[in-house]
This record gives sequence, C-alpha cells and structure tokens, in this order.
Amino acid sequence: MKKYKIAVVGGGPTGIIAAISAGKILGSALKEIILIEKTSLGEKLLLTGGGRANITNSKPIKEQLLKFSKHKNFLKHSFHGFTNEDLLDIFENKGLEFKEEWNGKYFPVDGKASSVLKILKEYLDELKIHVRLNSCVELITKKNDEFHIKIKDENTVTSSKVVLATGGKTYPKTGSTGHGYKIAENFKHEISPIKPGLVPFKIKDKELQKLSGMTLEDVEVSFGNDENKVRGSLLISHFGLSGPAILDLSNFYTSNTTILMDLIPNINETELNKRIMDDLGSKGKMLLKNYLKFYLKNRFIDYFLKTTAIDGDKKLSNLSKKDRIKITNNLKQFIINIDGVLHEVAMITCGGVKTNEINPKTMESKLVPGLFFAGELLEPAGLTGGYNLQMAFSTGFLAGKSAAKSFQTEHSLK
Repeated sequence: MKKYKIAVVGGGPTGIIAAISAGKILGSALKEIILIEKTSLGEKLLLTGGGRANITNSKPIKEQLLKFSKHKNFLKHSFHGFTNEDLLDIFENKGLEFKEEWNGKYFPVDGKASSVLKILKEYLDELKIHVRLNSCVELITKKNDEFHIKIKDENTVTSSKVVLATGGKTYPKTGSTGHGYKIAENFKHEISPIKPGLVPFKIKDKELQKLSGMTLEDVEVSFGNDENKVRGSLLISHFGLSGPAILDLSNFYTSNTTILMDLIPNINETELNKRIMDDLGSKGKMLLKNYLKFYLKNRFIDYFLKTTAIDGDKKLSNLSKKDRIKITNNLKQFIINIDGVLHEVAMITCGGVKTNEINPKTMESKLVPGLFFAGELLEPAGLTGGYNLQMAFSTGFLAGKSAAKSFQTEHSLK
C-alpha cells in the first residue's frame, strides 16, 4: 500500500486549494500529498460564471458572510483566514489579472475560467502533489490512526490525514454525485436535508412564457415572508423564471407554489397610493395602460392587466376604488404561480454535513480526528455573486492548512 501524509478527495477548487495549502506547509517532497479526483480537475469550476469564473466578490468579508445567513459564524474563521484579496493574490502572482463587474463580481480579464484552472494546476505541479484522476473513491475507513482509501479497480492507499472535498450533488457529470455524503455518514456524521440551490423556477403560465427574454431589472421577490425577501433582477424565460433575484430566492425554496413579487420596491405602498390619488386629478384623461408605463415595462403591462383583470382602456379618472386598490396591491404583491425547480441546472447544493460536527477553526471533524471537511459538501450555501466560490476556496485552504499542521504537530511529538 502506498502511504501519504495527506489525502485530498475531490479535485474541484476546494480540493485543489486544500492540496496547495497543505503542500506549502509540508514542502514539495514527492508523493507526500495525494489529490484523488473521480473525473478531471476543476470540471465544475470551468462552468462557473457562464464559463468565465466569477471567482469572488469585492465586498468586505463581513458583508460576504451575511450572504450565508445562519452559517455566517461558522464560516467567519475560514473567510478571515483566506480572504478575497488572498484569493486574487495567488492568481495575480502568476500574471492573471481580474476585473470587477456589476455588484462587485470578480472575473478574469480574459473571461476564461480555464485560465484560473491552469494556474491552480501550475501550483500543484510546483508542489509535486500526486494527482490521481479518473479514480473513484469507493470507501474510506480508519484503522490504528491511519485512513485506508479504497479506489475502484485499484489498490488501497493510506494516509495520516484526509480532506473530504467531494462537492455536493449538482452537475453529476462533473463528479459531484453526492458520494461524499455517504463517506461522511460512514463516519457517523449527520447530513442535513439536501436540495438544489441557485436554481430557476418552472412555470406553466403560457402568457408569461410569451415574455421570454424580458428582464425586470429591480424587483423584490419572496415566498410571502419578510425573512427571505430578495431584491435584484429577474429574467423571464421560455421555461420559467431565472436571474439573480430568483436564483437567490431558490435557496429558501421548500414546497412553495407561489412567488410574491414587488414590482416597484423603491416606492412603499403608502407613497404609491398617494401618487395614484394625486394622478387621478392631474392625469385623469390618461388611459390606464399608458399610465402604467411609469411603473412597468411596455411588454409587461398587457400581461399585468390580464392577470389582474383590469381594463387598460379605462381613463384614470374613471377608475373605481376597487380598481385602484387592485392596482396598488398587484404592483406591490404580484403573484406568480410556480411549478417547482429545474433540478438539472442547479448551481449549488443546499444542505450537507452538519456544521455543528465540524471545528470551524480547523475544518476538522469533531467525531473523527484527522478527517477534515470543506466546500460544498458542508451545509452552508450562499447567494449569487462569487460568494460560493469564495467559500469553497476559504474552507479548502483552511482544511488543507490545518491537516498539514496537525500532521506536523503529531510527528514532532514522536
């Protein structure tokens, strides 16, 4: 059996940075660290940001952590230990430049996720990390303080420390099949409910589908509660709803059948009522369908009127109180019926190995000494904007660093 100091299982951005982080501490002795990947390195990374790799966000770490809701405290140590600036530095040190785009998103200047992966591979080569591709880990056990890693159709390898970075259960063709959850469960770790995240919603409304390609730039969407309201742009497509606001809202989806949409979040309901009342006098001769152009896109107006069953050819001065209330209510709480999510295009997995079983300062299991977890395999799931890749890199960096330091400490005592 081949023996290693550290074995990293999973060759996505989390696993790669974990191997690099460990390698920088242990040095570049050949075959001290092994990186085992089921398919090829970084396949999911190549898909991120539409193939452009929205690698991180410019927002301060405190603001980034807020994108992870209840898990912000768990991620605090890893995010501060390997920041967005630290992440950009490892690429810029090798000549890859980045540009900041809308809402703080960072992309490589050349617009290629492959450029990011190329540099990560360079680090692996320099540190002499033993990379083993097309190798499916079937089972991991621990005997006498040593991990035994059974690789399908190959011999078992052993390692003093293991970093599990197998990803979630999205884009299975890239190797993210959820197998890491089974390995974790074999070590008695509990898995919180798994569901797709950052995913579009399906709709059956044919009239709404006719507006395919339309973007509503600034709306607020929710499932009817204040806690999980999300504001941003929304894209109507031939199958349903997408865009940043919808993708972010999907992280909170359970079995909801309707979405409430505030079409004009910059104006509160009281102010809107006052405006409409004032306009009844000053713009009384204007047809309702023309008046709504102050609030809605032209193509959306007909759909809005049909859905709310209001005659758009009425003059403002002829609107009844019931009509005015209906217009206000629908501008602020427009209902869209949904028919589930498009599982096959989910960007991330929500849920995973429970964080209360992981030491947030090291990413080491509280149940199994020497076993470390990182990335999408864990519970936390963030919003769109580069935050999930930052989480992948930050937790991976901490896990690899901690595994290497733990090995050093143990062997210095022997």
